[in-house]
Amino acid sequence: MDCPGCGVEMVDLQGDDLTLRKCGECGGLWVDVSDLNRMLLHNNLPGLEALGGKVDPDAMSGQCPDCQVDLLRVAGGDKAHPTTYDTCESCGGVFLESEFKDATTLKDAEKEIVEFFRAFSGKAKKKVAAGA
Repeated sequence: MDCPGCGVEMVDLQGDDLTLRKCGECGGLWVDVSDLNRMLLHNNLPGLEALGGKVDPDAMSGQCPDCQVDLLRVAGGDKAHPTTYDTCESCGGVFLESEFKDATTLKDAEKEIVEFFRAFSGKAKKKVAAGA
């Protein structure tokens, strides 16, 4: 599978019940929507559909490496720290761009993905504010 961000062949980061694909060039991650939802739910976050976000119809995000249809850019987070991910309307796969370069193992990638979606949903800010 080629990276939707830069076109380089992605490599699998495999675990017992999960496979992520990572680009060695740009650091982007491709995750299947069912694996992503399972990861989010196991970390006390709602599923992807419930996280909200706003589709940016003007963003050119590339093509799904599985379906070859255009990806949609979804924006979320708070105004001071916006975050985005790309998703395929056909298969639901999710591409997370280069902020994941340090994730060299499946466990590291999983942790970074959960942190990303916690920030995307605004839960990270609320958690910090609640602890203050």
